[in-house]
Amino acid sequence: MTKKNETPAKEGGKKKRGMLRRTLTLLLVLVLVLGAVVLTTMEDGSHFASLRRWLMYGDSSGTRDIYAYAVDASNRYGKLDTSLLVVNGNAAQLIADDGAVLYDVPIHMAAPKLSVGKRQAAVCDVGGDTLYVLDQNGIRRTLHTDDGQCFFSAHFNGGDYLAVTEQKSGYKATVSVYDPEGELIFSFDSYNNYLSDAKVTEDRRSVIIVSLESQGGIFATRLLVYDLDSAELKDSASILDGLVLDFHCNGGRILALCDKRFTMTDLAGQIVLDRPYGNLYLHDYALTGDDFCALLLGRYQAGNICTLTTYDLDGKEIASLELTDEVLDMAAYGDYLALLYGEGLVIYRRDLTEYARLDNADYAGQILMEEDGSVLLISGASAWRFLP
Repeated sequence: MTKKNETPAKEGGKKKRGMLRRTLTLLLVLVLVLGAVVLTTMEDGSHFASLRRWLMYGDSSGTRDIYAYAVDASNRYGKLDTSLLVVNGNAAQLIADDGAVLYDVPIHMAAPKLSVGKRQAAVCDVGGDTLYVLDQNGIRRTLHTDDGQCFFSAHFNGGDYLAVTEQKSGYKATVSVYDPEGELIFSFDSYNNYLSDAKVTEDRRSVIIVSLESQGGIFATRLLVYDLDSAELKDSASILDGLVLDFHCNGGRILALCDKRFTMTDLAGQIVLDRPYGNLYLHDYALTGDDFCALLLGRYQAGNICTLTTYDLDGKEIASLELTDEVLDMAAYGDYLALLYGEGLVIYRRDLTEYARLDNADYAGQILMEEDGSVLLISGASAWRFLP
């Protein structure tokens, strides 16, 4: 009788231990989820960003040397996944975060311009006839213009959809859109007006095209919104007396930085914000924050007395800050805005309250803001990450 009763007792013990392990695992998962929710809601998610950095880089803060490369005045920089892509007129180099050179391929360009998507990057020779598409393995494909024409621009969106603007024989300009596999999915030829730039929206439904026109004898830029599926014009918006120098699509808004003004429109063509510079000079800007953008305007064309202003996507001013120190570069990502000063680096929240500070930038001249809230500081021969 004893032997017959031992087996059910052992099986019952195993089942209890199994249920206990599953219960403990479930409780651990719930604690982590609740912790993440609490950290996200506290201080605009700054604790959660710190947790992400700790998980990625360990228990460390301050700066760390990561990347080294050759000095070249034409160097352009971008993050391709976790690696740093450095391109100039002679080469494209991808450097891993441990400093290892993943590849160093020769290219030949007079005026390289870099655009980085999710897993691919485009290096366009502005005014030239060559465009390279790169990924983690090197040159993925090469595009050339026809009949000695030239490229104007090439931009990847966050989903690796590439919009290319170029000259075309018989037309003023043409815009082509390629999917991540390199297949042509959209093409628009302009007979009457020059096209200077184009970008695919992050939802991949539309392409925004910058058309240079004249309205009533006044120079104007027209933003054309084309549907990628139907290839039909959905809406447009006109910017009078403003040449678009750069623009960004964010949350159903087109943020257009012009030579004389800053505008914000929706995809239906309605003007949300029209901010003329007046007698002020544009010193710098950042359009890529989540739900906000920033302008740096100064009283003098050369000088340090400037006003930094952030706006939400409804065109309303969030905050303003008077600056007297020289600003070398600025970048935005997520809820943070980083400013590189002559002596150091300061990371602000969108309301321009200070989040973190680095007193010695060690001769950095450019910065890249990363998704986790860290900042890549770039000098002539090396780049390193600041962990707030």
